Amino acid sequence: MALWFEESASPGHRLQSKVLQQVYFAQSPYQTIEVIDTEEFGLSLVLDGIMQTTTRDEFIYHEMLAYVPIASHPAPRQILIIGGGDGGLARDVLKFSGVQELDLVEIDRMVVDAAKQFLPTHRVAFNDPRLTIHYEDGARYIQRASQSGKLYDIILVDSTDPEGEGPGKFLYTHAFHDDIYRALRPGGIYVQHTGAPFFNPEVLWDVSNDVVSLFAQCQVYWCTIPSYPGGLFTFTAGSKGPNVAIPQRPIDWPTSWYTPQIHRLAFELPPFLKKLLPASVRSQSIPNMGTP
Repeated sequence: MALWFEESASPGHRLQSKVLQQVYFAQSPYQTIEVIDTEEFGLSLVLDGIMQTTTRDEFIYHEMLAYVPIASHPAPRQILIIGGGDGGLARDVLKFSGVQELDLVEIDRMVVDAAKQFLPTHRVAFNDPRLTIHYEDGARYIQRASQSGKLYDIILVDSTDPEGEGPGKFLYTHAFHDDIYRALRPGGIYVQHTGAPFFNPEVLWDVSNDVVSLFAQCQVYWCTIPSYPGGLFTFTAGSKGPNVAIPQRPIDWPTSWYTPQIHRLAFELPPFLKKLLPASVRSQSIPNMGTP
């Protein structure tokens, strides 16, 4: 009998993937950690029963979270990732030669260990000397950074979802976003994933409502990710300067999803998605730019 991984986005919706084998399972002090080999998406990381990343479609999420702010910032040298222990986002950030320092804050060392052992497409970043991993709570780290004067050009939040009692829930609060703002240099950019709007519109509303109260600019963009329930996925960006919807530099290495045209068009929000945003965020939407 076939084994299936099942994830429920709501009481009325389930997403299933056929499992060839369970490669790894462990209980950390924070969460359950699984690596499963699926027929459709290959090796996949699952935390507390929620799919985090797969080797087949991870490039979509990581390229859109990394390259949109990197291409929009005039000179990103110091970058912070909160979460992202699988290494995929760090890998894509470090493809930009201008990055001098990348701090990655991951609360769960066992996630990094599992990625190093079982996710070959993700783990290459762990050998880059520009990367420093801090094994601690991301909310505490950013609070300390904001108080000590440690500043970054870009801050990316690649955390677990805020539902339940997992370690990611504190990364969606106003206090956290306030610390993010204070830890960014003038002209700095912050981006955080804000989930699947079909099933969790409150996450998009709450985060964008917080960000627009702090940053000069708050913009939302989107992409499709086949392995995530609902397929449609959103990101919320706060900027102290650059218009994040307009790339300022080319990405001059091979990509699998990102292009300058996709960058721009990702900020063209379908009407139903605009309706999920506070009016103060909708008013910052860029004008229709047509087809690049």
